[in-house]
Amino acid sequence: MFNALVNWRNWRLPVKLAAVLIVPVTIAVGSGVLQINSQIDRAESYAALQRLVKVRAALIPVIEGVQAERRIVAEGVGPQLLAEQAKRTDDARAALRDEIAKTSLGEVVTARMSDVQGRIGDLAALRERTDDVPAVIKTYSELTESLLDVDEVIASEFGDAALLRTAMGLHHVVHVRDQVLYQQAVVLSGLTRGQLTTAEVRALVESNVKLGYIAGEFAALATSDQLKTYGKNFNGPDIEAQRTMLAAAVLHPTSDAPSTGNNRPRPLPIAAADWTKASGAVVTSMDGVVQGLQNDLRDTANRLRDESSDAAGTASAILFASLILAGTIGFVVGRYLLRSLNALRRSALDVAWEKLPEMVATGRGSTEIERVPVDTTEEFGQVARAFDEVHQQAVKSVIEQAGMRANMRNIFVNLSRRSQSLVERQLKLMEELEKYEEDPDQLANLFKLDHLATRMRRNNENLMVLSGGDVARRFHKPIPLTDVLRAAAAEIEQYQRVMVHTAPNAEVVGYVASDLVRLLAELLDNATAFSPPHTQVSISASIEAGDIVQIDVVDHGIGIDPEALAGVNQRLEAAGEGMDVQVFREMGLFVVGRLAARHQIVVRLDAKQGQGTRAIVLVPAELAPRREESWESFRGETIERQQASWFQQTTPAAAPPPPPAPARQTPESARGFLDAFQRGVQRGLPDHQESR
Repeated sequence: MFNALVNWRNWRLPVKLAAVLIVPVTIAVGSGVLQINSQIDRAESYAALQRLVKVRAALIPVIEGVQAERRIVAEGVGPQLLAEQAKRTDDARAALRDEIAKTSLGEVVTARMSDVQGRIGDLAALRERTDDVPAVIKTYSELTESLLDVDEVIASEFGDAALLRTAMGLHHVVHVRDQVLYQQAVVLSGLTRGQLTTAEVRALVESNVKLGYIAGEFAALATSDQLKTYGKNFNGPDIEAQRTMLAAAVLHPTSDAPSTGNNRPRPLPIAAADWTKASGAVVTSMDGVVQGLQNDLRDTANRLRDESSDAAGTASAILFASLILAGTIGFVVGRYLLRSLNALRRSALDVAWEKLPEMVATGRGSTEIERVPVDTTEEFGQVARAFDEVHQQAVKSVIEQAGMRANMRNIFVNLSRRSQSLVERQLKLMEELEKYEEDPDQLANLFKLDHLATRMRRNNENLMVLSGGDVARRFHKPIPLTDVLRAAAAEIEQYQRVMVHTAPNAEVVGYVASDLVRLLAELLDNATAFSPPHTQVSISASIEAGDIVQIDVVDHGIGIDPEALAGVNQRLEAAGEGMDVQVFREMGLFVVGRLAARHQIVVRLDAKQGQGTRAIVLVPAELAPRREESWESFRGETIERQQASWFQQTTPAAAPPPPPAPARQTPESARGFLDAFQRGVQRGLPDHQESR
């Protein structure tokens, strides 16, 4: 599995296309997912900032409630108004606690908020103190400073630049308003007593300086629209009146200043109602600025969250559309490539494994080829046209080669027939000479020439087999298996070395007998050629399971080593399949394979090194059926053999020459001996043969 993955060159084309597309698609999907996650995270962060906006919106009423209680204490208008304001402050505190419970605050904000909660818890005792108004105002002011510190810490939690500027600007405006309310409370406290103390004057001066500093910080952070709104609300007659009265209060002598002579300090030249009206107008203007900044902060947070959510949705839609587009394009292009390649592949395989082999085997076919069904002009189309040209040239070459082979085969067949005709005439002539020859030595030489001519005739017949033709010698009646074995032994030159064993009662069908004789003769010829001259070659037959006739040709030569034996059996099978073999060296084996394949006869060799070679021939039962023995069949066979003329038409190839005698024999005695031998082997030779 791992080797298949590593060896990517052998991957199928769909896998390669998928591998090529999966990398950019994965990168695109990864980038898109990261961008979507980033937008989602931003949307979540803006949602958290929205909750902070709500916390600040709940914190400002608490600050305003504490500031209102401070003003009521400074005016000394009575406990009833203080109690009502205290209830409103406590309700604002409860709303703040609810918002804090819904929001996850940072550590610093949580710590500051815990500190403020402790200070706010002391409000109940502070509200009961009415003896020292300046001290109560100071305590209220410290509490508002703590609340403003919490507001500043919350404002610093807005990480986005657009939100941070607005949040800090809102904090500065709230701080400016607190300084205005503080100045209002201090002056009201002095008006209640008639004069301010030196400490209160100093506090008013410090507050005025702080107010200017905070206003400068706001101007540095605010936008132009926010500055216009701030300048519009922080200017006007009430603002100028508040500043004028504040300056008069600061410049008026204090109550604890040293007196000179009879000049006692005069009361503040400010009416409480005028001061309250002017200060209230300033606070009201500042409330408009605070409300506007709160709305800007809330709207900006909502807008940024909506933009982030929309960006995440847009990115998701774009990613999904891109994947669909990429998948569609990849499918269309890949389908076209695969379809073109499959068409080219099918055409190539069809030509390589079907059309060309069939044309080579038959030697026939049309020169018109079927074009590859790819009609484009790009690379696949160019390859298809090039393959068409190659196919066309291959078809022409096959037809030309088939014509050449047919011509060569016809030449071989004609030569074989002419040579065979000459050999037949030669055999007839030798037969005539044998009839009238009286010298036994000369007659023996004629028999040797007869065997040589018989072998020449077998070589011509082998040439006919190699050329794909058919021999003239054919039997029309079944031939006993024993006669087939004897006839095969009579076909070779060293017939005297062949020992023919008794064969079972079976008959070989006529159209197979001549080819089986020729096949066995080739095996016997090889056995005598590759075994020592003083040894014998035996041929026997038996009927095995399924009525299959097994014929064994055994010699006592040196045998064949296993590797060479496997090669010989392979060449025998290849010759039967019509494949080219080394005919010039192993013509006999090629002929055996061709003849065996013609009738579905199985031939194989078996050998042991140094113990000889055994050729096994398996004849199907339908080609050599069993023969029933009876007196009528034996009598009929005898009469039929007596009437046979095949032996008279052929040379007595199976008759051995007489052994040399110490004394010269007469022609009559030699001819009588040879006639007796010929009658012994005549039974194994078929009748009605056209010629020798």
